[in-house]
Amino acid sequence: MALDRQVKTMNHELSESEIDRRLAQLRGDADTHQREGGAHRSTAWVLCIASAIAFIAAMALMMSEKAKLENPSSSLVCDVNPLIGCGKWVGTWQNEVVFGISNSLLGVAFFAALLALSLSLLTGSKLHRAMWIALSGAMLLGAVWVIWFMYQSLVVAHSICPFCMIVWLCMIPLSITIWGRSAQAGHLGTSCETAGRFIVRNRFVIAAIAYAALITLLVVWFWADWQLLF
Repeated sequence: MALDRQVKTMNHELSESEIDRRLAQLRGDADTHQREGGAHRSTAWVLCIASAIAFIAAMALMMSEKAKLENPSSSLVCDVNPLIGCGKWVGTWQNEVVFGISNSLLGVAFFAALLALSLSLLTGSKLHRAMWIALSGAMLLGAVWVIWFMYQSLVVAHSICPFCMIVWLCMIPLSITIWGRSAQAGHLGTSCETAGRFIVRNRFVIAAIAYAALITLLVVWFWADWQLLF
């Protein structure tokens, strides 16, 4: 009997609505909920997890900066070796570019706000189109900042801040998800929907390429240092 039920289930034809839904998903089309400002639970979970990890990293960096300022001779947990550490950035101009505010404090505020919005999406809430536009713009500014700080780390200081690195890694899925979903649902204009569908369909491939490029860059750029340290 169990085998008969299994065979019947396998042979059961999908309804036209289910076929259309699956085809739309494969094409990367946005559904009504997404166009109204909502997000699927999988999208909300990605945003929640990535923003939470980035928030914790920014908070840890801020606490390390506080400890270093209170006791300049203190040994920070993020100072692993001459190549990997965050203590050397405390008090530098690169760490206080925006009106003298610490980058870590800005990160804590930004990722806390993003986490709150992500949690609201997880509960089924819908964001106004203006909020999706603002999020997309914020992620663009964040991506520019990450690239600039990577240049400062790799070229100028020739070092890696571990907590900053965690934030960089989190920015990849956050940027891909927010840009893709915003464009896919038409929040950035109808002209961007095709690009949004492409990003959504290939988000895992795009993320894998970005991670591979970042890891390859770090390995190649610090190749001589890795050989000395390990």
